[in-house]
Amino acid sequence: MVDQRAARRAALLRHGTTDHYLDPVLYDFEYRERVEDIAWYREQVGPQPISVLELGAGSGRITLPLLGDGHCVTAIDRVGPMLEHLRQKLDRQIAADMLPTDARERVTTKLGDIRKLDLPDNSFRCVLAPFNTLMHLYTTADLQACFGEIARVLQPGGVCLFDVCLPDFDWLMWDPADRHSVTPFIDPNSGRRMIYSTNHTYDYATQVCHIRIYYDPAPPAGETFVPPTNSEHVVHLAHRQIFPEELRALLPWVGLELVKHDGGFCGEPLTIESESQVCVARKAG
Repeated sequence: MVDQRAARRAALLRHGTTDHYLDPVLYDFEYRERVEDIAWYREQVGPQPISVLELGAGSGRITLPLLGDGHCVTAIDRVGPMLEHLRQKLDRQIAADMLPTDARERVTTKLGDIRKLDLPDNSFRCVLAPFNTLMHLYTTADLQACFGEIARVLQPGGVCLFDVCLPDFDWLMWDPADRHSVTPFIDPNSGRRMIYSTNHTYDYATQVCHIRIYYDPAPPAGETFVPPTNSEHVVHLAHRQIFPEELRALLPWVGLELVKHDGGFCGEPLTIESESQVCVARKAG
């Protein structure tokens, strides 16, 4: 029984780490209105061109604006289709004069594991881990390994910028059978009228929330959507909940000082109402 439970958890984590990122066009469509964090990361990196490492770069939502600001960016992700989409978007934006042609020479895309970076020591002025990237590290050991690698590749005095969700126990304890966020949309790939909905299960033993995203055909006009027993497509997304005191405890162990720990991208204080933890850590020196 224990082995079966462990095997099921492992399978859920495999799917939860990858599934949501296999369709970059749909991913970009779903997060097209998320822009506040882009402005924050650009402001924190600053206007002076520097070397930046981005962990969980995905389809380039933040990478491309940083290239537009003149920075040299190494973009790492574990999902190949996302990085390929990033390169395609880069080419399109250069062709449309939205980015300078030298942006190709200033970006390096790498398929890799953020717990073990194949990069030299002291090689970046800034490391980013945006939009819940660190929530795909499912154990304390994984999170500590990643922070250790960040500290290793940062130059003395360099900064690490990241954001993760603030755990919300009211939300985590919602009925896992109920559907939430029921939203009609037009699929950007097929043009079909679809319905998006979600539910989730929280595993208290591992602090991992297993989110299910359902995609179903929209009902005819005027009819109410009733979730089917078997959805047309289900995407799994796993997010480990990271608590504020975990960050405050782990970062000093690897030589990083947490210098800002806000509750939003406009400098809001971290409170029970906050959705995100927005953080700046600095390497000594």
